[in-house]
Amino acid sequence: MKRGVVGIIANPESGRDIRRLVAHASVFDNMEKVSIVERLLLILQELGVKRVIGMPETFGIIPGAKRAVEEHLNIEVDLIDMKIFGDWRDTYKATEILREEASAIVVIGGDGTNRIVAKACGDTPIMPISTGTNNVFPYMIEATIAGEAVAAIATGVVAPDEGTYRTKRIELFENGKLRDIALIDAAATTHSFVGSKAVWKPEYLRELVVTRCSPSNIGLSSIAGVLKEVREEDDFGLYLEIGDGRPVKAPIAPGVFKRVHIGGVREIAIEEEVAIHTSPTLFALDGEREVEMSGKITAKLTRRGPRVIDYRKTLRLAAERGFFEG
Repeated sequence: MKRGVVGIIANPESGRDIRRLVAHASVFDNMEKVSIVERLLLILQELGVKRVIGMPETFGIIPGAKRAVEEHLNIEVDLIDMKIFGDWRDTYKATEILREEASAIVVIGGDGTNRIVAKACGDTPIMPISTGTNNVFPYMIEATIAGEAVAAIATGVVAPDEGTYRTKRIELFENGKLRDIALIDAAATTHSFVGSKAVWKPEYLRELVVTRCSPSNIGLSSIAGVLKEVREEDDFGLYLEIGDGRPVKAPIAPGVFKRVHIGGVREIAIEEEVAIHTSPTLFALDGEREVEMSGKITAKLTRRGPRVIDYRKTLRLAAERGFFEG
């Protein structure tokens, strides 16, 4: 990783999925993402970052932001030289490159975008800024504050070991082989095809594993959250059987409360592996139908998720060290 270099991954598709039609989710306009990047560039420059490297994408979020503030910009802003597919492969490839080239990566998207980044970022710290539909993982944070914390990490004023924390994740195994991961929730469903990806019909849910949950969440993790709150710092998650039993109501999509029947719920510890009995199944990972699995399926809760910048702690340490003086 190179000191003083920040990567930016801005997903033009986050906040724009089918839940705008089947639920009541708001559209997160790409021009607002441009505005977020504008503020990031100006703050990163002010606080000593020398170079920004961005993911190219179909809308042109980073080039648009650069043009808007160009007369005030003194730092180098480049795009990665890579082929654009217009899907998750762009995020994954860009993350692989930024893992080696940047001191920190800003991720502008929702749970799904951050899940892809988490699969490729290694130990490079990330700053997740919420612009998606399900936003349990990323921060609801003003870009100015996010930029301050990223700059403190990228310039070395605060070391990653001091200003970040390692998140939990769910690892899914098929016949003993790791197939995929989720950062917040993994749901075994009876859906027969990926389709529009989003999940909003609880009658298709059979089993649910969550790393964290709260009644204040939106999405599948809210089903567990109305029963018990689990925080990121807690060294356990929850496993739920769904279909028969105790009825609860949960906000599984924006503006949509659904009744879900809970057959059983129990805590699972870090490094504990649980059997998934729904096989074959189409898994919804962080709210989106992603991967078909069959045979012997297990889910393991680990603390091998991405390293996330703790912006409150980072900014406190940076202030104590005079980062904002002069």
